[in-house]
Parts: sequence; structure tokens; C-alpha cells
Amino acid sequence: MKSLTAEKLGLAHEPVAILWSNTKPEGALQIKPHGHACIMPFFAQVAMKGKTAVFDRESYGCPGARAGLGFGNGYYDAFGGAGVDFMSAFFVKGAESSKNPEAYCATLQHIPEREREKFIHGERLHRDTEKAKRFMTADLPITDIAEKYVIFTPLSKVKPGERPVVVVFLADPLQVTGLVTLVGAVREGTDPVRVPPMAACQQIGAFVYDEAKKECPRAVLGYTDLAARENVGKTIPENMFTFAVPYSLYREMEEEARDGVFDGPIWKGLVKEKKGVIS
Repeated sequence: MKSLTAEKLGLAHEPVAILWSNTKPEGALQIKPHGHACIMPFFAQVAMKGKTAVFDRESYGCPGARAGLGFGNGYYDAFGGAGVDFMSAFFVKGAESSKNPEAYCATLQHIPEREREKFIHGERLHRDTEKAKRFMTADLPITDIAEKYVIFTPLSKVKPGERPVVVVFLADPLQVTGLVTLVGAVREGTDPVRVPPMAACQQIGAFVYDEAKKECPRAVLGYTDLAARENVGKTIPENMFTFAVPYSLYREMEEEARDGVFDGPIWKGLVKEKKGVIS
């Protein structure tokens, strides 16, 4: 499967397809069963190096990624059953925000030592624990897929008859501008792109799955997750963002890209100027 949108954008790397399947791809990258890891470095290997990665209910990396991938809500039984109370403190100021700091610190034994400092001081994504709890229990869209596997693979590796759930573009600021313009051309209204300030895996998974259920789904702009950028490092250039779309919206974009914004003089002029700066 090839993307006309990606071709006209001039992407350095092809889009990533996210599929749900009961068949495990051979030779795919996979987290060790029950291992604790960020899944975004795996996404980076797919996006930047053409690998394929697979996840299941025993190898999803962390509670947030369990929800991001579509294996239900991983927060209730997170880290040995510490659950929502523990995670709500972590999302604010860590031990300082916990109602029971001693119990909070005891839970850190379930967390790899390399990450404990972050958990002690918190990610500071929410102003208070009640807001953090609402995010986990009410605001975060939850999908519990019937299939066994979630697969990340380059779009060109999608086989005939397979249908991606999500297509993810990895784009620089100018390319993001082009994608926003393209989606705006096919969507009514003034809010064609969703920007949830949450985990990078949820920005390419859970929130896009949620949009896919709608009659007129929006795109989701992502990789605004500080922790994910720290975990991925320089594998993905720091000026890149994810731009994820449900497959139905992707098909609309492909049709519009035949003779749309990328064929106009403004876009062509900006691309020419960009190439001149690079050269």
C-alpha cells in the first residue's frame, strides 16, 4: 500500500500502519512478556528503519500503553494493583501528591530502578490528583479490541486485503502544516485536528480509535509527550510530530491529494524554499 499524500508531502520516511490482527507477524519486534517499557522506541524503529513491531495483552509495556494500544484500561490494576490512586499521584508530583507517601514509595519496587526518580517527583501532567483520576477513569477513550495483536508496520508492508485501523505520518512543522490544510479541505467546520496533551502512544492509538467511531473523524496531532521524547531520544528528529488518522479519513485525504493543496503554487514555493535552505 502506497500513500500519495506521503509522496506529495515529500516525507523522508513512509507512514506507519496500525493494524489489529489474530496473526502474529514473523520476525517482529516485541516487548518481553510483562516487561515494563515505553512502546514509542518501537514505533520509532518502525517509522525510521522500516521494522515491524507487535504487541499483545502480555507485552504492552506500561499501563498507559495498554490503553493506548486498545487492550482496555491498564490504570486500575497498574503496578501490582496500586492502581488509579498511585497513577494519579504520579501524574502530578509523585510522592508529594500521594495521600500515602509511604505506600507510594513502596510501590516503586515494581518499577525499574532507572525510572524511579521520575516516579518519585511525578510527571506533572495534571494540576491535581482529582483531575488526573478523571483523565484515567472518564476522559481517556478506552477500546478493548477483540483481536489478539496490535501491529505497527510500514504502510508499504500492508498486504492486499488487510485494512489498517490507523495511518500515522511522521512529519516536520511544514509537513504538519500541509497535513492540517489537507484535512481541513475535506472536513466541515473549524476543528479538523485533535490535540490531546497525553501519552504519545495514546495520541496514535486510543484517541484515533475514538475518532474512527465517528461519522466525520478528525486527525490527531501527537508526539507532544515529553516522556516519550526522552525515551525515544534522537532516533526520531526533535522537529518531528505524529499526525495520526483513522483509515476512513486517510482515504479521503488520498483522494484530495490527487489535486489539492500540494499542487498549488504556495506549497510548491515553500517546498522549493525549504530545499534551498537545506542545500
